Amino acid sequence: MTHFNKIFFTAFVFISYAAAAEPCKLLDTGDIKGVFPGADIKITMNETKPANPLGIKRCFWEASETDMKFVQLTIAEDSEAKIKTAYQFDNNKQYIENVKDVAGIGKSAYYGGSGLKMGAGLHVRIEGAWLNITVGLGIGNKDEQKHIDIEKALAAKAIANLQKGK
Repeated sequence: MTHFNKIFFTAFVFISYAAAAEPCKLLDTGDIKGVFPGADIKITMNETKPANPLGIKRCFWEASETDMKFVQLTIAEDSEAKIKTAYQFDNNKQYIENVKDVAGIGKSAYYGGSGLKMGAGLHVRIEGAWLNITVGLGIGNKDEQKHIDIEKALAAKAIANLQKGK
C-alpha cells in the first residue's frame, strides 16, 4: 500500500465512522457511574439519527429521578448537518451569557454554565464535529469548576472513543 493510499484509507475510515457516531456509545455506564457512584444509571434518551437540520443527536443518562443528577452528551457532525459544525459552535457561543473559554481539549472549547438551560455545559469543537457534555450534580450544586472538570474528563473520553470508532 502506497503512502498516499494509507492516507486516503485512514481519512475514509474516519469519515465513514464520523457519519455513524452514536452518542450513547461514546460514553458507557461505567463512565457515568464514575461521576455518580452507587447510582442506578438509566439511559432515558438515545438519538442515533439526527433529528433536525443541525445534525444533532443526544444521549441522556439519568442518575436520579428526584435530584437532577444526570449526564447528557450531544453531538453534531458535518457529515449529517446542513450547517457546518464549526459555524454552529461559534454562532451558539455568542448567545451564551457568562461564557468561559476552556483550554486543553479539542480545537476550542467553552463552558456555558450548569443545569439544563440553553447553552449549558461544556461545548467542544473537534475536526468535523462539535459535542456538548452537560452534567447535573444535583439540585443546588453550583460548583462551576467541579462541573467543568467532570465535563472535560467525560468529553476527553467521548472524543477518544469517537476517534477509536466506537
